[in-house]
Amino acid sequence: MSTSGYAVLAEGVAGGGTWIEEHALLMAVVWPLVITLVFLPLAVRRFQRLSR
Repeated sequence: MSTSGYAVLAEGVAGGGTWIEEHALLMAVVWPLVITLVFLPLAVRRFQRLSR
């Protein structure tokens, strides 16, 4: 294992206390929903064009 990999596993990553770090569980739920809401309509529209 590299030195930097060992340092991350042994000591952890220094956190800055950002909003995203403090609400990681919320962001783990919100980001996939946002991505789905953006790309699902695009994919459906593209699929409908293929079947014509």
